[in-house]
Amino acid sequence: MNYHRFKLPKAYCPNCSRKVELLFSEESAELPQFYICFKCKKVGQFGVGELATNDFLAFSTDRKQEIQELVEEIPDKYVYKANGSQLRLEEKTDTYKRRWLSLYEYEKAFGETLGFEAIDFREDNRLCKWCNHALEGRRRSFCSDRCSRNYGKATFFKRGMSTLPHRIASRDRFYCRVTGEDLAVTNRFGVRIPASDHQVEIHHLVFVSAGGSDHESNLLTVSKQVHKDYHMGVAYAVNAIEEIKKQQLVHYQEKMYTAKENS
Repeated sequence: MNYHRFKLPKAYCPNCSRKVELLFSEESAELPQFYICFKCKKVGQFGVGELATNDFLAFSTDRKQEIQELVEEIPDKYVYKANGSQLRLEEKTDTYKRRWLSLYEYEKAFGETLGFEAIDFREDNRLCKWCNHALEGRRRSFCSDRCSRNYGKATFFKRGMSTLPHRIASRDRFYCRVTGEDLAVTNRFGVRIPASDHQVEIHHLVFVSAGGSDHESNLLTVSKQVHKDYHMGVAYAVNAIEEIKKQQLVHYQEKMYTAKENS
């Protein structure tokens, strides 16, 4: 059974008035027809109305059994599936989502600490990290407390990424390892600061699905476009990243794979 997914004018959610996705069968008009609202996270069936959460009325007996078996395989909250790979329960949506390890979890998983805590883009350490003005007196990083607060907000509270990927991007000085594109934020003073411009993505050289770990040797800073091109099979991205992967595997293969894959 094949369903075609599309949008149409005037097809709006009855709850929030946002456009809904329509699912109509390509085979028969007599089969169930559905609409999905991603804002309300609701699924409705034409002629029936909104379906209750986990309502399997639209599925066959075999499909119900298959879904039930898949659900039973989902691990409990905070249970590691592999070394350096973790799922957590999103309580609001009652779904499981993979997240980055904390620094404590990283050290516990790999038996080593992750470096690259402090990164300084200044070419002259006599200048302020935030506004690039000359430092006075005994100041070593910022010319004023205000600059220090602004820098802290941009690089911690509003940096737009978790600690582990931020450390990896810091290691690569916020440059794409494939194209060399500058991915750091430039503030109003024209100063580069170690924060994401929403184009930074971290690529696993060995895919997690293939047993790849979250060890730093398996992580690569790339731009969003390069990451997309790689997974779409675009030659320049594939060739460059595969070459880096080959070099990394020579030195760090044991750490780039989970313990399960190495055994």
